[in-house]
Amino acid sequence: MLEIGRFHAGLVECHASAAALDALDARGLPPGVHACRVAADELLLLASPSRTDELVRRATATLAVAEPGSLVVDQSDGWTVFGLPGEEGMLALRQLALFPFPERRPAFVQGAFAGGAAKLLMLPGVVLLLVPFALRDHVERRLREVCAATAVRLDALEAPLVLPSGPAA
Repeated sequence: MLEIGRFHAGLVECHASAAALDALDARGLPPGVHACRVAADELLLLASPSRTDELVRRATATLAVAEPGSLVVDQSDGWTVFGLPGEEGMLALRQLALFPFPERRPAFVQGAFAGGAAKLLMLPGVVLLLVPFALRDHVERRLREVCAATAVRLDALEAPLVLPSGPAA
């Protein structure tokens, strides 16, 4: 049975020059926080929702020194995270993604997904699918459709996301 989790996560967007974001990432992030490079001038920090305020404070303080005009924004309420484990999860994702998946993990990719856009944090044993909140019901329907021949349990409620420690993607 494919068990798809639905999670509420702490997502903090950091906008600054590549050098300033490199400095933030190089200072070392706390355990259970993943840094995902969205663009040269944008870094997304993903963690448990209980860590959001800490991440905003930490990123703001670091970037204020490295680049005073930087921007740090809590975007947690704008996203939903689906957790798809194992090979069954990868099969479902491959049917809906219009971009290739890297073999190595951890990895972070983004692109067209199920008629919208998504970001994927690929960790050992699970892929976290980040979708804009406005698309969450659509993505859930599409996941159910592509998994119609498989026994699927998709959590109806969003649980707080708990991430294992690991290197940034």
